[in-house]
Amino acid sequence: MIFTNLIQTNLRTKVFGNKIEYYQRLGSTNEEAWELIDSGEARHGMIIITDNQFSGKGRNRNQWYMSPSKGLAMSIIILEPLEIEKSFLIPLAGSIAVAKALKNRGFTPQLKWPNDILLNGKKCGGILCESRVLNKETNQMVIGIGLNINDQKDDLISEIQEKSTSLFIETGHPNQRELIAAIITTYFEQLFNDLSVVTDQWSEHCFHLNEEISFKHQNSVQKGIFKGIKSNGLASIQIGDEIIDYPSIILE
Repeated sequence: MIFTNLIQTNLRTKVFGNKIEYYQRLGSTNEEAWELIDSGEARHGMIIITDNQFSGKGRNRNQWYMSPSKGLAMSIIILEPLEIEKSFLIPLAGSIAVAKALKNRGFTPQLKWPNDILLNGKKCGGILCESRVLNKETNQMVIGIGLNINDQKDDLISEIQEKSTSLFIETGHPNQRELIAAIITTYFEQLFNDLSVVTDQWSEHCFHLNEEISFKHQNSVQKGIFKGIKSNGLASIQIGDEIIDYPSIILE
C-alpha cells in the first residue's frame, strides 16, 4: 500500500501534490487523470497514484508492466495553459525530474529519447506525456511516470527481464516509494517553474548523442541519428540526408 501522507510529508512544493488521489488498483493512472479532468474533478497539480496498475500505457499504445505493490505508477495533472513550444519541454522535464530523484538516492541514471530512464544500460522507467490543444495552447496535460523500484528480477515478465532493471535489482535493498514519488514531484515543480533549464539538463543525462536510435512515430518505426534536443524541446533526428524535428509529447 502507498501512504499519501508520507508523500506529502516529504514534498517541498507549493502546488504539485497538494491533492493526491490514491487507488489500490487501477487500470491506468493516465486514463484516470483524464476521467477526472473530463468530470471537472481535477485540479492543477493533482497527482493520481496507484499501488497496482494493471493496464499501464507506454508510447504508441505499448503496454507498461508494473509489479503490484513494488513499482511506482503516478500521473501529474497540468491545467495551466501553455504555449505549444513550451509544452514540448514538459515530457523532458518529467524525465529530468525522475533522473534527479534517482541521483538523489545515489544512482547514476541515463535518459534515452523519447521517454526512457535507464540504469546501467537497462530500462527502469518511462514517461508518457499526453495533452490536448486548444487555440494553439495546451490547456490540459497529463504526465505519466512509471518506475521499477522494489521489483526483483522474477517480478518482471520474461519478455523484458534482460532489458529491464529496478532500483532493488541494482542495489539489493528496497526503497520507499512514497519518498521517491515526493522527490520526483518536487523536482518536477522546480523544472515546471523554470523551463529554460530543461534542454541543457536533459542533454547532460543523454548517452546516445550522434548514435543511431529507433523510435515509433505515427504507428511506424523510424531509424535515424540522434542529433540532440533543440531549445524548444524538439529532438533533431537525421534520417538519410535530412534532419527532422520530433516532439516527445502526444498531442490531441
